[in-house]
Amino acid sequence: MNMEVSSSPMSTRSQVQTPERIASALLLVAVLIACASAAQAALHRESQFSVYSPSGRFIVQNVSLAPWSDLAYIRVIDTQAPDSTFRTPLYDKRYTDMRSHEDDRTVGIVWFDFDKEQQSFEIGVPEWQDSWMNLFISNTPYRVTEN
Repeated sequence: MNMEVSSSPMSTRSQVQTPERIASALLLVAVLIACASAAQAALHRESQFSVYSPSGRFIVQNVSLAPWSDLAYIRVIDTQAPDSTFRTPLYDKRYTDMRSHEDDRTVGIVWFDFDKEQQSFEIGVPEWQDSWMNLFISNTPYRVTEN
């Protein structure tokens, strides 16, 4: 019985994890956990402002991303289905105007309309800038319109 044993340095080196590779993997996992934790905290943050729609069915809230941030999002809650929470993408807080309006099809505030049937947002914020963080914040289709 003839057995060959390979003692090639390449085969053993690829199987052994170096401390640097382990540290890099742990750092990556820690960063991913921190990002997920921050996103989760932002989604459940208390609102700065809340208004009821004229019919009283919807609550429209302005939620700041963080106290030191200039970014916020709008959260719309249907009181007839409280588990239904709709979030806009992030926008510059200086465009916050919580005067509410509602008709048969839409509910919203200045710059933001929520289509009740389509469950989508139409956003008219001037100088709109998209953010990569919207992947984690916004959970509702939206369309940005020119002003």
